[in-house]
Amino acid sequence: MDLNNLLKIIQTRRSVRVYKTGKVTDQQLELILEAARWAPSGANTQPWEFVVTRDREKMKRIRQIYDSEWRQRKREDPVHYKGLKKDYVGDVSVIILVCGDARTKQVYLTTRQTADREKLFQASIANAVQQMMLAAASMNLGTVWVSVREEVEAELRELFKVPASLRLLWVVPIGHARSWPPAKPRRKLSAFTHVEVYDSKKLRKEVDIRAWPKS
Repeated sequence: MDLNNLLKIIQTRRSVRVYKTGKVTDQQLELILEAARWAPSGANTQPWEFVVTRDREKMKRIRQIYDSEWRQRKREDPVHYKGLKKDYVGDVSVIILVCGDARTKQVYLTTRQTADREKLFQASIANAVQQMMLAAASMNLGTVWVSVREEVEAELRELFKVPASLRLLWVVPIGHARSWPPAKPRRKLSAFTHVEVYDSKKLRKEVDIRAWPKS
C-alpha cells in the first residue's frame, strides 16, 4: 500500500453511530485483530486483551446498560447534558471489549513516575484500537470508540466475566454503516505545527477550546 492509499483510509474513517444489517466475516474480524496485534506498545508489553462477542442477547444488554446510564445523567441535568445515546451497540455484527493488563506497567523500567507509566499503558492500548479502526475502515466497515465510564463498568465487567486484575477501557462496535457521517472540520497544519520552538502566538484562546473546532 502506498502512502496516498493509507492517507485516504485515515481521512475516510468515521465514528459511525447508525448501522444496517450485514455480517462482519470471521476473516474480516481476524484481519482487524491482526492489525491490533502489530500496534506499538511500551517496552513491547502488548498490554491489550480483547473480548469479542457476536451474541445478540449480550449486545442488547450492553445497549440497556448504556441507555440506563444516559437516562440517569439526563435526569440529573436535563438542560445541559448533551451525551449521545448508544443504541447502535445493539445493531452491529460484532463488539470488541478492550481491556488492558495494568500489571505490564511494572516492565517500564526506565519510567519511574506513576503518571508516566499510566500514560504509556493507555497509549499502547489506544494504538491497538486505532489500528483496528483503520483496518475496519479499509474494508468499508464502520466503528466507533465508546468509553467505559465508571457508571457502566461494573455491569459490563460482570456480563463478560472480565477479571478484576484487568482494566476495562473501551467498547468498539464494528458493523456496516447505514450512512457515513461527513468529515468534521480539522485544524490547519500550520495552526498546530511549530518549528524548533513553540510559537506562543498559535496558542488557542479559551473561547476556541471546543469540540470539533472550526477552521
